[in-house]
Amino acid sequence: MRKLALVLTLGVLTVLAACVPPPTPPINSLAFQKRPPLPGQMGYLETIKYIGDGLHYILPTADFYVSVAGDMCFRGVLVPGVTPVYIAQNFWCISPFAVGRVDAIENDISYINQVRLWCRLAEPQCAHQIGYANLLDNTWMANNITTETVPFVRQREAIEYLVYLMGGNVDHNQALR
Repeated sequence: MRKLALVLTLGVLTVLAACVPPPTPPINSLAFQKRPPLPGQMGYLETIKYIGDGLHYILPTADFYVSVAGDMCFRGVLVPGVTPVYIAQNFWCISPFAVGRVDAIENDISYINQVRLWCRLAEPQCAHQIGYANLLDNTWMANNITTETVPFVRQREAIEYLVYLMGGNVDHNQALR
């Protein structure tokens, strides 16, 4: 009888274990680092923190992280359009493999400089919004993500480096000649 109870218990535990999905990687998981850091450069987690610190300097509620899906996510971004809309509560995410280029933009009006991540030409509308519904615009996809940060040129370099660490490649020669 004891052997039967033990066999049944092991069988139930095996079935339950098969039903439990595998654990998802945590936010900023090292599982998404595909390349080792370059000599003399920051590591994967330090680069994520550096990018987040630049966003926090401009807006304390801004945030940056690598999602459980392996996307780079920004909170506190400017939604592109004729009149850009600032959406602080939503996250905009982009896969490091879909980033075509990263621009550092000097803003002569507000003097708060920006960084813009563009989708590759082969992957238009690769940036996606997660979070609260935007009542001003129902667009949940975009071809770029723009955020305010300092120091904006170093932030551009840090984002390009993070894309590299995550296995992507920024195309510096995407323009037609």
